[in-house]
Amino acid sequence: MLQSIAQNQTCGVKEMNAERLKRFQGCLVGVATGDALGAPVEGGSREQIRRIYGVLREMVDGYRPAGNITDDTMQTLCLAESIAELGEFNPDDAVRRLLEWYRTDPFGIGSHTLQVMMRVDRGMDWRKAVDEVERTNAPWTAGNGSLMRCSPIALRYCRDIVKLIECSRESSLLTHANRLCQDACAFFNAVLSRVLLGWDKKDAISFAMEILAHASHEILDRVQDMLHKSADEIPTSGFVLDTLECALWAWWHFDNFEEAIVTVVNLGGDTDTNAAVAGALMGAQCGLDAIPQRWREKIRWRDDKTIIDKCIALATRLCELAEKD
Repeated sequence: MLQSIAQNQTCGVKEMNAERLKRFQGCLVGVATGDALGAPVEGGSREQIRRIYGVLREMVDGYRPAGNITDDTMQTLCLAESIAELGEFNPDDAVRRLLEWYRTDPFGIGSHTLQVMMRVDRGMDWRKAVDEVERTNAPWTAGNGSLMRCSPIALRYCRDIVKLIECSRESSLLTHANRLCQDACAFFNAVLSRVLLGWDKKDAISFAMEILAHASHEILDRVQDMLHKSADEIPTSGFVLDTLECALWAWWHFDNFEEAIVTVVNLGGDTDTNAAVAGALMGAQCGLDAIPQRWREKIRWRDDKTIIDKCIALATRLCELAEKD
């Protein structure tokens, strides 16, 4: 798959805007980097992280060796690979790839996604599985498990806002049917799409607020409030609105990739997912070259050290597809 994508890039890359391509690549590499940096301290409080590390700035060992990514990156790659191969977002193909990943005994899979995938693995139609988990667990179904993987939708459809909103919601429905999860994915990708196109922060936020004016009022309130919050006021749980707010806050307040991601991780909580989502935005904002090489060199999935190469190849292919719109 990776080789075929790379072969298809030869003529397309030359035609792309070089800066925009770096934004696309920075987005997916940013997901993996934030995920890997945050994974070892997932669930730790700010005080615990401070006591052990002072300020955690480097990738360290946790449940897995330093640099290992988790389900955040792997699900993002499943979605990116599906779109890159088919040219469009296809829910059935995306679920098929998620199921293949699930069968590899994945590390870090969230409870909600686990419950859906268990049912699908037993032969249940994925739509029925999602509905059943939603009915069984509501209202406690607004986790960040679909937000963390949704960035490939923005990469593919940054020039088609109607498709972007529609597919962002559909990508959440692969596992998370809760309206807040759907709205959060749509809002995040609306912002991310503008960042990929080089818009400034104020215009990107204003655009998303206008396009999604009828989204859940909780999201719009959170976005307006986060603009003026300090780090100590930022929530960091696995609740989808907490992760959305944390990622947008880091992007709004920082212009340096490393400082933004270090800050998010050291806030504690759901550190890998919060940093992965923030990493997507910051990587798009700052570009691939802004992501520290010392971090990129350590990233892996178990024994696979080609994760960054995969991110770059897939981002390049998605940029090529977006440019054709």
